[in-house]
Amino acid sequence: AASIGFGPGRWAADFGVGTGNSAVPFLQMGGRVLGVDLTPAMIRSGRRRLAGEGLARGAHFVLALCERAPLPDGAVDCAVCRNTFHHLAAPGEVFGEMARVVKPGGHVILMDHCYPDDAAGRARIEEIDRVREPAMVRILSLKDMRALFAERGLEVVRAESMSRRDSFENWMAGAGTEAASVPLVRAGVERLRDEGGSWMAPEGEGAALTVLRWDALVVGRKG
Repeated sequence: AASIGFGPGRWAADFGVGTGNSAVPFLQMGGRVLGVDLTPAMIRSGRRRLAGEGLARGAHFVLALCERAPLPDGAVDCAVCRNTFHHLAAPGEVFGEMARVVKPGGHVILMDHCYPDDAAGRARIEEIDRVREPAMVRILSLKDMRALFAERGLEVVRAESMSRRDSFENWMAGAGTEAASVPLVRAGVERLRDEGGSWMAPEGEGAALTVLRWDALVVGRKG
C-alpha cells in the first residue's frame, strides 16, 4: 500500500475480499476499502476480522460477482486481488473489471500462487494440486499474469515470484485437503522428490517432508 502512495482519502477495491487479509494494509494506511465477494459467509468473516483489529470504520463490503463489480468506471485509486485468481473460471473478466474501476494513474495489484512457465513443469505439479485442492480451476504463471496487464494496456511497475519452504502438513491445511486425499497427494510429492528436477523441490520424508510454495506479485499502473 505504501509503495503506491496509498493513504488517507484514497479508496481501494478488494476483489474476492474473503477474510480481509489483503484489505488490512490499505486500512492501516488510513484509506478506505470496498470489499467485493460473492459469499455471504466470507463477508461476515471479513467484517468480524477487521472489526477485531479496529479497522471496521474504513471497511465497506458488497455482495456481488467479481466479474460484474457494482462500481462505475474510474471509481477507485487501486484494485487488489489476492489468492483468488486460481479459483476463477474467467480470470480475464475479473481482471478487466479491476482495470475498469481504477482511475487513470491508479494501480492494479494481483497476488496469487503461481506455476512455472514451461508446460511440462506445470502439468507435473497441477496433477497433484488438483487432488490437493479440487476447487482450484487454474493457477497462472508469472508470464500469464503479466499478459493480463499487457492486454489491458497497464504499465507493469513491479513483477516478481517468491518462494518459501513449507511443511507438507501446512500445505495440506492451507487448502483444506480432505483426509482421504492426503495419502494420494503425499505419494505424488514423494514421486516428484525421487524423480528430481521439480519446481516444487520436495525434500525429506515422513513428518519432515517439505515443499517449495511459489507466489507471484504484479503491480501495474493505469495510463
